[in-house]
Amino acid sequence: MRSFGMAAGLVVLALLGGTTSSVAEKPLERALLYPDGVSYPRVIRLEHNGAANGRVLASVGTTDGSATGVILESTDGGATFQKVGAVVDPEGADRRGMCCGTLFELPSQVGDMPAGTLLWAGTFGYLVPEADRHTTQRLWVSRDLGRTWTFRSDIATSPNQYNAWEPDLSVAADGQLVAHYSDESDKQYHDQKLVRVRSADGITWTDYRETVKNGDFFVRPGMAGVRRLADGTYFLVYEVCNTEEPMCAIHFRTSADGWDYGDPVDLGTAVRTADGKWVRHTPTITVTPTGAIVLVAEMLVNSDGSKAAGNGRTLLVNENDGVGPWREIPAPVEVPSPDNHGCMNFSPSLLASPDGTSVLEVATDVVDGVCHAFYATGPIPPA
Repeated sequence: MRSFGMAAGLVVLALLGGTTSSVAEKPLERALLYPDGVSYPRVIRLEHNGAANGRVLASVGTTDGSATGVILESTDGGATFQKVGAVVDPEGADRRGMCCGTLFELPSQVGDMPAGTLLWAGTFGYLVPEADRHTTQRLWVSRDLGRTWTFRSDIATSPNQYNAWEPDLSVAADGQLVAHYSDESDKQYHDQKLVRVRSADGITWTDYRETVKNGDFFVRPGMAGVRRLADGTYFLVYEVCNTEEPMCAIHFRTSADGWDYGDPVDLGTAVRTADGKWVRHTPTITVTPTGAIVLVAEMLVNSDGSKAAGNGRTLLVNENDGVGPWREIPAPVEVPSPDNHGCMNFSPSLLASPDGTSVLEVATDVVDGVCHAFYATGPIPPA
């Protein structure tokens, strides 16, 4: 994750269940997604579930130690949400630690899981004492639109006491399920690197590969997220911390088949605006039906690394498959002045509307000492 280490950031999130940090400076036009403290919001629209297509599903992870992935549903295009299910994994019980949940709908059959099956994956065990710690990325499955969930498999387990984080799911062109995650276990050479594994059935995971790494031990690629572009290209976005660029600047790579992302020592292409602004930390993207890529990240900074005027209230858009400068548009959810914080605008999520004219955002902010998720929809102005 970020430069000061994932554990530090998650300690902040754990504390936000009941301690103070900062409060939104003014009331914003945003709706509360869930009443309790949460982190890592994710949002998708069903596209492979027949009559249920078009429903919007969101997931968040609780921060109260209960290790629950909360599943919420909207049947009105993201105007309102209701809780419909929960993932409660015993590996996160007794405050063993759960974070970094991700939500995914299978676009095609994988093993005995038909298209439309919902998958949820998260990181478990990071709070276990080091002597016994082996952080695991765990996969759960729902066949009833998120109402009930069944444990499927351990995607990957750290071979030592060093953690791994933030699984992200996609299906490659050959039909295999791919999981990207951030790996801190290779301490001989890398403080953190991005890696991937794949599975033909969602049960057995093989072919561990490095996706992005660097010869400098302290450089930390992390926070992977994959979406498919209009032409079928796989677009991988991530942060790269501890380089000479602004801290944890956002980069991307592409793949024709969703498995081969090229030379892992290539840090990829940095995301920048025409006037030299950077985005920092915890990126996610959505792709409109017309192929525009909309990106959100925790911070927006000027070319010198100072906080930009639009920090915490800006999305970036690119209509050229990520190539060239990105343009700024207003973010639907404003988070006042995030600054490398474990909750404020931390790993927000986006979902483009079916016609590509608007975008739903879910983002977190601290209110009365608790990390809450808020959502709102705003326009995507034409270029």
